[in-house]
Amino acid sequence: MHVIKIKDVRKNFNYKWPKDEEMYNHYVEYIARDDNGGEHTIGIGFGMREVYKRNRTRVVVWIDNHPQIEFFGADNFGETGEVLSEIKAYDEERGEHICRYPYEAIPEPYTNFNIDGLPLRVKEKGVHKAWAIVANIADHKTMIEAAEIRRLERKRKNRN
Repeated sequence: MHVIKIKDVRKNFNYKWPKDEEMYNHYVEYIARDDNGGEHTIGIGFGMREVYKRNRTRVVVWIDNHPQIEFFGADNFGETGEVLSEIKAYDEERGEHICRYPYEAIPEPYTNFNIDGLPLRVKEKGVHKAWAIVANIADHKTMIEAAEIRRLERKRKNRN
């Protein structure tokens, strides 16, 4: 996915999830093209939400108004600005599942990302033993690339 231009920047963007509505303090909308030349709208919303027993920064990336990936602030977000997203894989046997840290290999589409074990970045009881993408909150390119991988995997899964 290649960003062409910024379409809009807003404050106080609301998104209605199936069970509730969530407000994002800041929202950036881009126009992008995929590798086949198709044009897409990409939105990135920035808000707060309780994750692993703490109120953390939350980032959601939408492609064509469909949420594709979520990131949340690492324990040291205040110092690093780093957000994390659990890596998910798809297979016919288990469907969508998180990739278990350190037991499973990192799926090939994610090997070019900065990856770490989620329990190394979040020290709370009940944190998933998962591999996670690590991105700086200002690194929209990385977050968009991860969202595009998720979108293509879901698309491939739905064709099977």
